[in-house]
Amino acid sequence: MLTELRSQMTTIMWILVVAFLITIVLSWGMGGFKERSAAGIVGELNQKEINFDDFQNYVQRQIDSEQRKTEGELDQNKVKRIREDAWDKYVESYLKAEEAKRLKLKASDQEIVYIVENQPPPEIQQAPRFQKDGRFDPSEYQNFLRTPQASQLLIGLEESVRNFLIESKLYFQVIQSVDLKEEDILDKYNKDHVSGKYRFIAVLFDDMNVDSTELSDEMTRKYYRMFPEKFVQRPQRQFAYVKFSLTPSEQDSTEVRKEVENIMAELRSGADFEKLAKENSQDKSSADEGGDMGWFPRGRYPTAFDDIAFNSEIGELIGPIETRQGFHIVKVEGKRKAENGEDEIQARQILFKVEPSSDTRDEIYNRAYNFSQEVAERGFDPVSTEMGLEVDTTKEFSEAGYIAGLGRMRMAAEFCFNNPVGTASSVFNVPDGYVVFKVIKAVEEGARPYEDVQSSARKQLERIMQKHKAWDLAAELRSKIDNVYDMTAAAAETGLPVHISADTVNASSPLPDNLPADDDFISSVFRLEEGELSQLIEGKKGYYIACLEAKRGFDSNEYSALHQSIYQELASQKQDAAARNWIRELRIAANMKDYRYKYYRDF
Repeated sequence: MLTELRSQMTTIMWILVVAFLITIVLSWGMGGFKERSAAGIVGELNQKEINFDDFQNYVQRQIDSEQRKTEGELDQNKVKRIREDAWDKYVESYLKAEEAKRLKLKASDQEIVYIVENQPPPEIQQAPRFQKDGRFDPSEYQNFLRTPQASQLLIGLEESVRNFLIESKLYFQVIQSVDLKEEDILDKYNKDHVSGKYRFIAVLFDDMNVDSTELSDEMTRKYYRMFPEKFVQRPQRQFAYVKFSLTPSEQDSTEVRKEVENIMAELRSGADFEKLAKENSQDKSSADEGGDMGWFPRGRYPTAFDDIAFNSEIGELIGPIETRQGFHIVKVEGKRKAENGEDEIQARQILFKVEPSSDTRDEIYNRAYNFSQEVAERGFDPVSTEMGLEVDTTKEFSEAGYIAGLGRMRMAAEFCFNNPVGTASSVFNVPDGYVVFKVIKAVEEGARPYEDVQSSARKQLERIMQKHKAWDLAAELRSKIDNVYDMTAAAAETGLPVHISADTVNASSPLPDNLPADDDFISSVFRLEEGELSQLIEGKKGYYIACLEAKRGFDSNEYSALHQSIYQELASQKQDAAARNWIRELRIAANMKDYRYKYYRDF
């Protein structure tokens, strides 16, 4: 199977490197990589400092590339996502390079020359100058490589090929451990092609009673001492914060109202409602349809809206109606009684939302900034008290950066994990405003005290005992069953039912009698031959004894024909998972410090 993986090397290698090559080619279009004086350190990775300017240049190339694709300016959220992705790629590239050095992986000049001359990436093959009759012409490409104009391309291409050859060798080392069992391929085929009918006895873990006398505190403490890794406290932080919410000003509301009045004037003068709705409405669900809201009953929209709209005449122009959504201009186009007797109307609307203007945003940010400056001089608590500002407190959060009530704030989390308790922050963005905070609690990694995990330890130990009891009962049952006809009598002795599926089900069908799903069990059932009685099957939810009474759709010739494609699909999935897990482990093991919060206000 590993031979089959290696046969895909060329395709995999270019998939790995295409993004890197695009970045290099685009950077040449920008005039090449530029050296600039350092503006600071944006992070540290295994004692190597990451220069802010180097990183920002890298980010800018990604932004420029995306702008070329979209042919327009990118919004702030898109830029933020690109910057986040760029950081991940930057870190991962460095960690991969370090790992390749550790393993002493190299690419020979012969390998590089062969790839450059004979296997250029798709972006080069699709270039117009190398096309003939709509296809890549190797001779044109070979001729180009021997011209002076190719020198800059060759320098960058050879270096990028060297990098991706090394990365490819690293990749194949990672997936060496990936192998598929024949039963994995069989399970996939069965799931997609085979149906049948089966009966079974289920001894579920949850049905096993563990008496409190069997589970003493001494046993729980012993379990806690034997398996401390199951009770590790991950590092967590907590902060107190003041939030400056982005709310529209009176001036913002006045400006929107003026705009609404202008549109109302156009409509009264005979302007087309649908056209103005398409051009002006901020209701995404109806704007493209000329403001059409369809038929709706009372209660779907705010009371202020319903009270006016349902009391208006057909064809009447109404507005502006002010709700929490903004200002609505409405035109009622129909009225009727629904089947349930409720009144319904059909209407069109033009919605104008009242949102903070750039001036308002700047004003709110300046308030937050001035507060942070005061805090830096005189302290978080006295300044917030003196200004009469409301201080909230987060729940404890991990380095992943999801903070209840505020959303995902990775940079705020990085700040907290890189600064001691008592440190106050600068201004950080949240979706609906800005926050300034102070780190108030740090919980470091380590074994949690027994008193904190006693309940969890007891539940884990109870589960282990339930599994042992289920095994004992299931094994005793199986010893009494010689054929399918014995199942009912053996089950009756223990008060367990025999569950029977419908006549035609497959491995994706739910289990009968509302039993909890158990993929491990159902896969094992469909591996049986028709009429075969199973040994004990261990699933995720319990132990099972099953018989596959009927099996339809299995075709050995079809299975042989599909074997390779199923293998490739599953192998690809497992390879990707192995590569992701490997990168994840590299990142976990890395000594990484992230200072991006010092440079990007919108993190």
